[in-house]
Amino acid sequence: MIISDLKTKLGAFQFYFILIALIAATLYLGFIWGNAHYSQQQTIISTHEKSIQNLKLENEDLTKKLNVLGVELEVARLTQQQQFIEIGKSIDVEKDLRTQLAFYQQVMAPELNEQGFLIDGFNIEPALSDNSFRFELVLMQQNKAKNTLKGTLQVTLIGSEEGKAKQYSIDSMLSDQEQKSLTFSFKYFQVIAGEIRLPEGFQPEQVSVHANIFQFKRKKGELTTVFNWDINSN
Repeated sequence: MIISDLKTKLGAFQFYFILIALIAATLYLGFIWGNAHYSQQQTIISTHEKSIQNLKLENEDLTKKLNVLGVELEVARLTQQQQFIEIGKSIDVEKDLRTQLAFYQQVMAPELNEQGFLIDGFNIEPALSDNSFRFELVLMQQNKAKNTLKGTLQVTLIGSEEGKAKQYSIDSMLSDQEQKSLTFSFKYFQVIAGEIRLPEGFQPEQVSVHANIFQFKRKKGELTTVFNWDINSN
């Protein structure tokens, strides 16, 4: 055999010496490779541990931010809930004030209310064109049993022009030519809006609103209410 021939040729001492040297070299190389592999594994493990540590820190930071956001969200929710409560209270107060106003108008100023029909307000604000204004006229019905009311409105601007008293019908100032007259038809309330252009030199001071009221095709009554011309009323 090759090993026997090699042993006979080299001699027992040299043969075993070489064999032992090969085994030692193999063990040494295995040891070196093992250390290198171990060092590589340690490096990988260290890198993973650092990554895990960083992830833990990021997770803790995110958790803190999430807790802060949760608190802020709860505060915002409570604030919004409180605002809703305040708005509800304001609406209730407004309803009470309207009820009281209607009562005092019936007692102290019945001329402002014709059988439940009320001219509630006249709002005015400047339009884009010079000497032009947008208006809103608010009509309401206060009767508990509400039937449809219809009628016409005569709105007159009272003021001065060139130092003299002057009146103009709002019908002649309407920008919308198709809106030749102001009419109403409603059951609960109605807002009549439009745009007017004042004559040059005319300074309005008051607005007189006269309503002819009809119900079931029969005239129910008339009502006239006078408002101050106030472009800051809105």
